[in-house]
Amino acid sequence: MTLPLRIIVDHREPPEIKKRLIKLGMEIKEEQLDIADYVLSDTVACERKTGADLISSLMDNRLFEQIDRLIETYDQPILILENLEKAFERTEWKKRKKHVFGALTYIFLRRQVPVVPTTRKSETAILLNRIASWTQEEKTDPLIARKSPKKRTLRDDQLFFLQGLYNTGQKKGEILLDSFGNSPEEVLNSILQTKVVYTKTGNPKGLEGPMESLEGFGPKYVMNNQRLLKSSVSENSKK
Repeated sequence: MTLPLRIIVDHREPPEIKKRLIKLGMEIKEEQLDIADYVLSDTVACERKTGADLISSLMDNRLFEQIDRLIETYDQPILILENLEKAFERTEWKKRKKHVFGALTYIFLRRQVPVVPTTRKSETAILLNRIASWTQEEKTDPLIARKSPKKRTLRDDQLFFLQGLYNTGQKKGEILLDSFGNSPEEVLNSILQTKVVYTKTGNPKGLEGPMESLEGFGPKYVMNNQRLLKSSVSENSKK
């Protein structure tokens, strides 16, 4: 049986979008999100701005702070820009289109955050559904909203660091820390010291070493992270 597409939605987002997502067959979980408005995976999240929101956040300098936090927290941040025409309804902003498009250019060109336009809430829901489809097609990790609290503890920073590993969300990061002395250094050493065991035909069948007893961390996880940790920039540039 195919699992439904899932999404975490900030509880302050419009009911119209939530209803449309449910109508599209999606499983919704509402939370008060610290960062982003919609979370599609542990790496993909979307911030939604209407044209009016865009102007408001430009005026009070929130826009770039929100974008920076999105970049720091998720590997694939996306800005959904809904009904941009609303940005220019006020006379003073009709004369400042250069500033608006300058800000958007900075976001997608310098900060490398995709800006995807929609004209209305129903289109935003369809876009979110398609992003979820592409993101979750082969994904097995739980859907977790990552946090970047203002008052960070050392463990928060350690978990954030470990989430940079291949296929490592918050839950797996916690398992790794708890299993290896609450030390990211020990986690990395354990990954590097684990040996992948192969069948006679050359297929990976298991692990030997520090990672072998951890449930949910198989040969593919170890191989990809060993490649991540051992490969140099010069090696990658030759491929």
